Amino acid sequence: MQVDINVILEDLKTGKTQRTRGSLDNLNALLESRFNAGEQDYSIATIGRLSKADGGIGTVSIRNKTGEHFRLLIDTWATKANTTMKKPPVPHSRKHDVPSDMELLKRLDDPAMRAVFGQIIAEKNKLKAENRILKQNTEVVVDIRPNQIIHPVQVKKGVEVLPYFDGVLLEGDVEALKDAIDEVKLDQRGWTVTKYGAVKDENSRPLFKNGFVLAIQKILAEV
Repeated sequence: MQVDINVILEDLKTGKTQRTRGSLDNLNALLESRFNAGEQDYSIATIGRLSKADGGIGTVSIRNKTGEHFRLLIDTWATKANTTMKKPPVPHSRKHDVPSDMELLKRLDDPAMRAVFGQIIAEKNKLKAENRILKQNTEVVVDIRPNQIIHPVQVKKGVEVLPYFDGVLLEGDVEALKDAIDEVKLDQRGWTVTKYGAVKDENSRPLFKNGFVLAIQKILAEV
């Protein structure tokens, strides 16, 4: 927007004391530098803090009833920058976001490890989808009436328990899983395992969520 700041500044300085005129000049220089830098924050809190740090007026002086000329100057620069004196919203920072499964998968350099973890992620997603479908379509009917009396002689004495992963995981898959949680190799990469089974990188950022190592240990215990 075309705004002649110099005309407005001179008008604001009319009838003011030498000290106030100097404060207006200093504030104008600060606002001009922010405008040239493409800044969009012209809030009183921000401008007052920066001005005070530079030896100029502070936030209180701008907010006071007698600081109307300072507010008018700030508002003029904000208008010139196509914004307002309201503090702009802070964009969401992803710095502390927990990486998604696919982002974690891309961080793995070992192709074999990526293949195994990719399979685990796929199975997890499949189970979650099936669980959602079951929740949507399940209707539970509880019948507490006695249906059949089972005598002890009818119960089989022997129970055969088959491993859940029998015939599912190949020997190479098992070795890859063992390698994935090998303490020595994790330590070589600078990774650590928390007491809840999460894996963190050398900067303590989460690579795999809570229960990851514990889940692999449970799988290995079944094969």
